[in-house]
Amino acid sequence: MEARISTDTAQSINLWYKCTGCNEFVFRGELERNLYICSHCGVLFPLLTEKRLEYLLDDPSAAKIRSTNAAGITAEGTISGYPVSLFIADMDVIPNEIDVSLLLAAIENVLQKRMPLITIVACQPEGSEETLTETSYLTMQLERLVDAALPHITVLTETDIYPLATHLPVGELVIAESTAAPQKTAHPNLQPAPHAPEEQLLTQLSTSEPQREPDISIDCYIPREELPDMLGRLLKFFSV
Repeated sequence: MEARISTDTAQSINLWYKCTGCNEFVFRGELERNLYICSHCGVLFPLLTEKRLEYLLDDPSAAKIRSTNAAGITAEGTISGYPVSLFIADMDVIPNEIDVSLLLAAIENVLQKRMPLITIVACQPEGSEETLTETSYLTMQLERLVDAALPHITVLTETDIYPLATHLPVGELVIAESTAAPQKTAHPNLQPAPHAPEEQLLTQLSTSEPQREPDISIDCYIPREELPDMLGRLLKFFSV
């Protein structure tokens, strides 16, 4: 679940934000220090693209911003010392407003420089009338990464929407940003992720989750504070 920053006029001009998850007020400075995670209930506040670069990259000041606009950003940097190219779509962008040219440019860049690609996109409701017309062509271009044996990792954010879906094609490995690691049941039901190797298993969410079936399109759920470290481990694995 992700909290929303209240749009009350009085609140928007001061240093306090009201968490719509627990209705408590949180100091802006505390949010920034805590990766925009509510200190009262632990749910996530949305992160702007610039903030994501700051908390993911080893040295955001050394990041090479290749292109940016209101719909997203592409950049190069390092995570745990491993070079990577990032495409981050703005959290509020609707499918028709996604600048596919940014992602296509990122694909060409990683093909030339032989580096992994990480795409970070917000979950979007299924069945939206605002569909992405370039999906087929974009999928074809992303398949070039598979042919070149270059890893493509997708991180889904804004995971309060269910099921977790996006109008952009996802990578071979799909991570969902979560508030906390899902609890395992006493007898976990393990399932193979359908687009991952057979030996890669996915654990179902705890049965305490209210009326939700596990989303088997997701390979793993990672708490926001653990995401940089997990991406670093994956990049290390792919570099071997």
